[in-house]
Amino acid sequence: MKESVLIKVMRYLFSIRGVLNEHNAREVGKVAINAFVFLWMYTPIANGTVLMLPENMKTRSMINGFVLINMIIGLGGVSLYVTHKVSALKLNYQEVSTEAYPKAVHKAVIHGAWFGCCYGVIAYLMLAQINGFLSIFSIGVGLFLVVVGWTSDTQREIGHIVKVE
Repeated sequence: MKESVLIKVMRYLFSIRGVLNEHNAREVGKVAINAFVFLWMYTPIANGTVLMLPENMKTRSMINGFVLINMIIGLGGVSLYVTHKVSALKLNYQEVSTEAYPKAVHKAVIHGAWFGCCYGVIAYLMLAQINGFLSIFSIGVGLFLVVVGWTSDTQREIGHIVKVE
């Protein structure tokens, strides 16, 4: 059975390594729908709140902070929810032979690097809007999140690789 592009994207973003049969695809669909509904409800409430603020409070730094909070909730919160649900369904477990284990670990390290770089760059760009692009704080937080994201995602991915004989 050939997978659609959407399923391939969901498999990568949700770190699904296991078999995605019809039942598992329905469960992943439920998780994705729950995440979408949360964001669908959160977005108008958050935007409505900002629109109700007086004009003198809507400074550039306040708007940048609002966008940063939305990124944290939208990417971080929803990502944690999806990761937790996919883990509970055991869809992110990967069974590999002893010979294929090093290659699976290498793929986990690469996935963790992409994950960490994405979070670090997004955080840096958001903080740089507030503190300046050459700010030591912005650069430091960005690099810190690259390292933390990389190591935490890699550890989680490697922890879900199961050797089978």
